[in-house]
Amino acid sequence: MQGSLRALLSSHGYQAIETPLLEPTELFLRKSGGELASRMYTFTDPGGMRVSLRPEFTASAIRYYLERGGVEPLPLRLQYGGPVFRYVEAKGYHQFHQSGAELIGSGGPEADGEVLALAWEGISLLGVPRPQCVMGHVGVLHLMLENLGLSQRAQAFLVATLPRLRVGPEEARRVREQAQALGLMPPPDSAMGSHPLLEDMEEEKAVNLLRDIFHGSLTGLLGSRSMEEILTRFVQKLQRGDDPRRVERGISLLSRFASIKGEGEQVLPQLQAAIEEFGLAHAVLAPLEEVLEGFHQRCPSVPITVDMGLVRGIAYYTGMVFEVLAPGPGDPLTLCGGGRYDGLVKALGGDGDVPALGFAYNVDTLLELLPEKLEGRHLTSSYPQRR
Repeated sequence: MQGSLRALLSSHGYQAIETPLLEPTELFLRKSGGELASRMYTFTDPGGMRVSLRPEFTASAIRYYLERGGVEPLPLRLQYGGPVFRYVEAKGYHQFHQSGAELIGSGGPEADGEVLALAWEGISLLGVPRPQCVMGHVGVLHLMLENLGLSQRAQAFLVATLPRLRVGPEEARRVREQAQALGLMPPPDSAMGSHPLLEDMEEEKAVNLLRDIFHGSLTGLLGSRSMEEILTRFVQKLQRGDDPRRVERGISLLSRFASIKGEGEQVLPQLQAAIEEFGLAHAVLAPLEEVLEGFHQRCPSVPITVDMGLVRGIAYYTGMVFEVLAPGPGDPLTLCGGGRYDGLVKALGGDGDVPALGFAYNVDTLLELLPEKLEGRHLTSSYPQRR
């Protein structure tokens, strides 16, 4: 079955690459987040290097691109297939197979539409009964929180807790307590909130700015400490956490958005009403609307479900995220998933940000779902092939 998927991806210009089973642990830790890190199989090799069995392919594909130093022109379309390894609580040691693709160097809704449509096409051509494409948008969530005045640290924390916020008010209270414990949000009785001018400024620049503002007016208050010491401590206190009121609004906003789920165009009015409640402009939803349009240009008759509570649990996503699901005996089965990760190239050593996105099929789940239908099946593309 992996051969059939490989042929389909090749027909759209995705070249096959091989990546090692064993990679430096740092490759996966730099941007993946705590959830994936806690499920990796990591050990020290005889040379003293920390290495891990690959838990996914995306970071390895980006390393492949970086090692070639930009020799191949962008956009670059890559595909891969093979085993990955993760700890699963219900199963313990777990090896499963993925087959997937990465599109590096292409931004915007057209690229999002290409990847979404390609992922859907493979599932559709395999004959999966009643598949459902579900999409969220991490970029829209960050944009909303940024417009509320929250720092990047607070944004990352709140977006990561989104699956918990959709559970209900009790989880929202726990998220608030955790934000305080991590120093992202001063306790309610603290008089020290964040200062909008200094909250995201580098410490050295903030100290220099305050020195220019105060000039010599602190001379009588210095005592045995230098002005540098006083201003540095002052900036550190100001940058210690976000304004509690802003964090509260961020928690309320994400709790509201996490509960919104429905079919594409039909759910947009609910999203618009939600952002109006928090005084945000309609423009924050533009990236989501553009992805929907890009997908429907390629798959006009395919319904897509928008779920703003979907974040996929890997921290490197920066834009749209999606999954293709099928009915299972209990919870829906995840057959495929992916999204956009525009910051990963730079995080793994690139000179700057490069737009990129991709997805992977869960081959084992597909084989369990369609063991008889997949025998000898050849996948033929249903939309124009790339030459």
